[in-house]
Amino acid sequence: MTIPPEYHGLWRRDGIWRSDGSSDTTTQVLWFQSARWHIDSRGFAGSTVVEGARCEWHPEIAFPALGPGIDAGTMRFDGADKVEETGIDGSYRELWVRIDAGPVRAQRLQRDGGALAWLITGAEWMAWAHGHPGAMAQFSIARDETAALPPEAGSGWHVSATDG
Repeated sequence: MTIPPEYHGLWRRDGIWRSDGSSDTTTQVLWFQSARWHIDSRGFAGSTVVEGARCEWHPEIAFPALGPGIDAGTMRFDGADKVEETGIDGSYRELWVRIDAGPVRAQRLQRDGGALAWLITGAEWMAWAHGHPGAMAQFSIARDETAALPPEAGSGWHVSATDG
């Protein structure tokens, strides 16, 4: 299942405001989104599902491990490059600004033994995430596609799916 094109690209979080009154407008958070998969710089990667205004992120790897709840929000676009995400439980509101709309390409890779990886690229950036479900994950972000992948990226990995 692919998600609508208005989600694709590289997004930067402008801030988060929580229902407990706390907020954060200084921590840099990046969200890389392809037609099927996401990488979030907070430490998780996996598939994305959009149904109407509801967006769900289904991490397959995360470090630190995420809680058992569903990661989902209601999305309200304000033009092509701004979106407000409100947690389905009402516990937070995040503002996101798109830095690059694409084109975006992505691959999901698997390795014998259960390791998973995602490579999402844009015209001048790339994000790479890999790890084992339920174990430590590693993330790498670069501003151009010539950046080197981790040394183990070429040994034993095979492409399981592509999009974009």
